Amino acid sequence: MTLTEVTDEKPGVSGSESSSSDTAAANDAATEPSTEPTYPNTFSLFLICLGLFLSVLCFGLDRTIITTAVPKITRDFNSLEDIGWYHSAYMLTSCCFQLPFGKLYAELDVKWLYLFSLVIFEVGSVLCAAAPNSVVLIVGRAIAGVGAAGLICGVFVIIAFCAPLHNRPRITGMVGGAMGVAQIIAPTLGGALTDYVSWRWCFWINLPMGAVTFVAVAFLVNIPKADTSAKREKKPKYEGLAGIARRFDLAGTAFLLPAIVSLLLALQWGGTEYAWGSWRVVLTLVVFGVAIVIWCGIQYRSGDNATVPLRIVKGRSMLSAIWFMFCIMGVLIIIVQYVTIWFQASLGISAYQSGVNLLATSVPMSFTFIAAGFLTSKIGYYVPQMIGCTILSSVATGMITRFSLETSKAYWIVSLLLTGIGIGLGAQQPLTIPQVVLTNADVSLGTSVVIFSQTLSGTVWVSVANNIFHDRLVSELTTRVPTVDPDVVVAAGANGIAETLGHIYPDEIGAILKAYDAALGHVWIIIVSLACLSVFGLFTEWKSVKQQVSNAAKVEEGAGGDGKDTQNKGNDA
Repeated sequence: MTLTEVTDEKPGVSGSESSSSDTAAANDAATEPSTEPTYPNTFSLFLICLGLFLSVLCFGLDRTIITTAVPKITRDFNSLEDIGWYHSAYMLTSCCFQLPFGKLYAELDVKWLYLFSLVIFEVGSVLCAAAPNSVVLIVGRAIAGVGAAGLICGVFVIIAFCAPLHNRPRITGMVGGAMGVAQIIAPTLGGALTDYVSWRWCFWINLPMGAVTFVAVAFLVNIPKADTSAKREKKPKYEGLAGIARRFDLAGTAFLLPAIVSLLLALQWGGTEYAWGSWRVVLTLVVFGVAIVIWCGIQYRSGDNATVPLRIVKGRSMLSAIWFMFCIMGVLIIIVQYVTIWFQASLGISAYQSGVNLLATSVPMSFTFIAAGFLTSKIGYYVPQMIGCTILSSVATGMITRFSLETSKAYWIVSLLLTGIGIGLGAQQPLTIPQVVLTNADVSLGTSVVIFSQTLSGTVWVSVANNIFHDRLVSELTTRVPTVDPDVVVAAGANGIAETLGHIYPDEIGAILKAYDAALGHVWIIIVSLACLSVFGLFTEWKSVKQQVSNAAKVEEGAGGDGKDTQNKGNDA
């Protein structure tokens, strides 16, 4: 008897018996109803994606479209002191509710929860558009942020249910492209609406796009029955208020929300409105520390009922995705904010022209988002794109560290072009990882954690950059031009700084611009460090999105009824 024969036979089972059982298993597999989910046809998927892209445009525009409208809003409401809250209210709630929405998507009907989130977002938009005063506008922004948190997570959960795994990177890439388009056109569109119609149309515009999304999702999205029934079977039955509290982890949410709010307030206040040693900042940091420790304890004790179960984040693939997203999105957010400042302060161009110059990053990034998604679907693997992202981003940000008053146009164009391509290659890939390494029931939880990392990254690193830039600018001014009041320079802002301060300090304006340039140099160190640190996000598993297709093909081949494999085994025995 050969080694091959030994390994083919099962202990205690003869060759003929083994052949018979294999044949029976194959016949059972052929007659058993397929558990593969039924996906929408091409036209229906196109309409679903169109609706999802419009919703992405809605909350993508809502993040920054208000930027160019703020001066007119503050003039209408006489609310200069509320400027910070127009943006912060939206970001605060969207960040706070990201993880809870991931839990809700894992427990409730995906389609109707998404539509509910869309309604919340639209209600917030209507409040903002019809706001009679600044307070109502801030409340509307906060409500819209809650809806946006549900929409961001829901887009990727619906994609997971409406497209096979090997096609999802393409759609995810196009979603990233839609976000890129929103970032490109938002400030310009907001300025145009404010100047030629009214700033209120920055919010009214969300209603028609939201209506199309609602119709597309309501009538075309059909979550596969196999997934929903499996989810119900695995979930234990809960009764009473205590059961509901355990199912939705209300205790964890009660500590998570104040923890995130305290952290974001500390980051917003520290070093700008209040000193880091002030009692307000210290108190918010203490509340954050205590609340987050208690939340982590609740997550550990809650097991599978936790908002973020341990099984979701203990694998190296998910940890890598979270870290990679945290680093790369930090690079992107800082570049968008501070390269614009460099354009206005160092090159002396207008805010509008600085936005046009930033297209050198935004346009290639949007196209690369889409191309990277198609490439992932083609080759099956997302890690090569992440490696390319780390390499190109590190090189490009290294080039940005050499930006100065004498930087040529060709140099900054090439630097920003490489940055856009690098970030576009890898920024969306972490969102593919939960769909590959987790089951469908856990995709919403994993996706919400990665998106939470993305949202938190922007808030944390912008705050860090703000504080470093402010401190270094004051220090450089004190060293280079001690006769200049740093508060006057900071209050003047970057836009038209040479003209504004040229009348006050005509002899020192050159030294002031050099101080600005030196302070920005310390911000560039942050982005090149983050780009290099993203290398630790490359330790993810090399799993192919095509694995689902190959497995299905094997099952079909084994159960196709031709009996070739079984017959060969029987002949060998």
